[in-house]
Amino acid sequence: MDADLQAAIENAYRVFAAYELADGIDVCRCNSCVGSEQERLLATTPVRAVSRDLLSEYTHSAHSWNDRVADELRHFLPRYFELIAAREDPCQFGTCLDRLADAAYRRDWARVEADAIDGFFAALFRARIAAPAPYVDFGGVASLADNDAEDLLGTAASAGVDLAPMLDIWSATQTRDADLRLADLIASAHGTGQQSSDLFRHGGNRPLVEAATAQVLRWLSRPEIRERLEAACLSETDPAAAALLSQAEDLLAR
Repeated sequence: MDADLQAAIENAYRVFAAYELADGIDVCRCNSCVGSEQERLLATTPVRAVSRDLLSEYTHSAHSWNDRVADELRHFLPRYFELIAAREDPCQFGTCLDRLADAAYRRDWARVEADAIDGFFAALFRARIAAPAPYVDFGGVASLADNDAEDLLGTAASAGVDLAPMLDIWSATQTRDADLRLADLIASAHGTGQQSSDLFRHGGNRPLVEAATAQVLRWLSRPEIRERLEAACLSETDPAAAALLSQAEDLLAR
């Protein structure tokens, strides 16, 4: 794992270490949610040892938002971060950090806690945007099987995270892989008609995701984005990748 990302996760473990589960956990106990054994394990297993499947049970437990649940979320948050960074998201559908939007953490939580959350998202995005962007030739145009940069923006948007630092990282990462992810994001935005909150293909908190979609579309509309794609296209030697970059540049020009 990237050293900066590992440091961000360890920082989260330090910051949220005080939130213990002395009084058990608040979960729905209906037949479709958390069973008694899962509840016991969630309340007693050391947080670093909570498995993906067990935390997924908690993620999808239906219950209201209150101060107790907020403290539980703080307790589990570092483990969420660790699993997400390992690409083992503890959820079966949607995003697993939507409850951060309920928390309004950037407004209501301690500054050190908010900084730990934002620091994790920045470190994870930096690692994802720097990784190779594998693609396939799809009818003469490159297609990314999984644009993890776009997916992470969607996760962050649903959680109420400010996307501006992540977009700044994308702007500063002038690599071929970052350019291909950028072109793929533009194709995705065009496919939604540049109006839909489904740009990130996440359910989540619709108002937050729609606001984030508008933020990303404003960022994409800047002249320097089109100039970046033009330069990338001119230097690209793979015809399919060049076609994707050219298509994205043309979409922006429209």
